[in-house]
This record gives sequence, C-alpha cells and structure tokens, in this order.
Amino acid sequence: MGRRWLVAFAVLCVWMVSGAVDLQAFSKPTEHSEIDPGLFRIDEEKYLGVRFGNALTLLDETGDVLPFADLPNRPMILVPAYYTCDGSCFTVGGALRGMLPEVKALKLGEDYHVLFVSFDKNDTLETLRGFVRYLGLPGERPPGWHVTLFQDPEAIQQEMGRLGYKFFWSPRDKTFFHPTIIMVLTAEGRVARYLNITKASAKDIELALLEAKSNQFRPSETVDYLVSLCYSYNFKEGRYTVNIPVFVGLGSLLLGIGLLLGSLGIYRLFYRRKDTGQ
Repeated sequence: MGRRWLVAFAVLCVWMVSGAVDLQAFSKPTEHSEIDPGLFRIDEEKYLGVRFGNALTLLDETGDVLPFADLPNRPMILVPAYYTCDGSCFTVGGALRGMLPEVKALKLGEDYHVLFVSFDKNDTLETLRGFVRYLGLPGERPPGWHVTLFQDPEAIQQEMGRLGYKFFWSPRDKTFFHPTIIMVLTAEGRVARYLNITKASAKDIELALLEAKSNQFRPSETVDYLVSLCYSYNFKEGRYTVNIPVFVGLGSLLLGIGLLLGSLGIYRLFYRRKDTGQ
C-alpha cells in the first residue's frame, strides 16, 4: 500500500511540474522574429562585374519563353522579388515606378529596361499577373518593363547566389526575408551597381544607369555623362555623393591656369613698357 501511494505521489508531482511548464510556455508572450540585417548585406565590391546568367531562360506573363540573351542590348535595372509578397517587394516596385519618370537623362524602353525576376519557386503566372496589376502596368505593357519567372525554378538559388543576393523563407512569419535592393546591369548583363531602394533617389538611379552606359552613350548625352563624373558612389551611405576630389582637382587646375595667364599678362605688360621706354 505504501508503495502505491509513493508511485501516485511521484506521478502527481510529474503532472504538476509538466503542467506548470506548459502553463508558463503558454502564458509567455510570443516574441517576433528578429533578423540581423547583416545577414543580407551584399559585399558589393566583391560582386561588381559579375555577369547575370546569359544562358538563363525566363517566362513572361503570357507563359512564353524569354531567353535573357534576347533582351535588348541596353543597361537594365534588375529587381529580384516574389509576387505573393505583401510588403517590401510591392514597396520596391511602387517606389521604382514612381521614381523612373524623374530620370530625365535616359528614356525607359529606349536607353534602358526594367526586369523583375521572382526568386520564389512557388510563384506562378497567376501570382505574376497579380503583381503586374499592383504595379499599375496596363495590359499593353509600357516599353521597357518585363516581369518574369525563372523557367527552371532550380536555377534560382544558383543565379541569385552568384549575385550575392541572399534570401530565406520563414515558416513562422510566412514570408521571405531578403534585401530591398535593385541591381543596375550593363548592356552585357554585368552588375554595375547595387542600390538600396529605401535610400536611393531618382538621381542615384540616373547616375547608376549613366555609369552602366558609359561605353555607349550618344553625343546628345555627353553633357549628362560629364556631369555624372562629378559624383561617386558612396558604399557606406549606399548612394551617390558629390565627388569632392574632382572639384578640388578642377579648382586647382583652374587656379593654375589663372595664375599662368596672369603671369603671362604681367610679363607681356612689363616688356611692352620696357620696349616703349616707359
């Protein structure tokens, strides 16, 4: 009898302890996921010049195959996204659409293109079309806009990894965590610049495109290109800032020219007076 009471007492203690633990776990508020932004930071200098997959094939919203190599030989804004996103992807797309009309030096569809690619292997043509509707792009697509899927979803990780673009799915939050950046590619498909869309302005986009287009600008764009040389990309700030050394060098050059011309003027004046006997 004493043994039975001892066993019963032990079972009761275990039940109470487990119940207390469960109660404590249940009553403790659930903490939100906290992701270190450093996980998604791209080592820009390491990946500049990397070429986006030239042999890559994409699908447009009609389901037609779109080889990347068949896209126009122009600089391009590459925008990684996923089309069921209810946050940053729509923010990036909306912000980009709002800023591009302010890019005056270059014309969308003629001088450069925009390419959205989904990094979610579960995206479909239906989710793609929903994203297009959100962007407010009409059925007759404006020149220069391309919203696409990878034809082979298995190629996503490899291609995005080559660009230093990291992302992962959080089952708890039911969302992808990823950088909010756009990439400016040269006509050859090489990365010329990464821009954080939350920090960038239309001027930053314009300067990055001019930088990517530097070997094929038209004579009418010469002034814009020369002006762009007065700016340099600041990796720390993630945007273009005035290139102070250029202005210092230019000021020194102008000062030197001014001193030289002034010296020549004084020299000529001195010898002219000497010749006239004054």
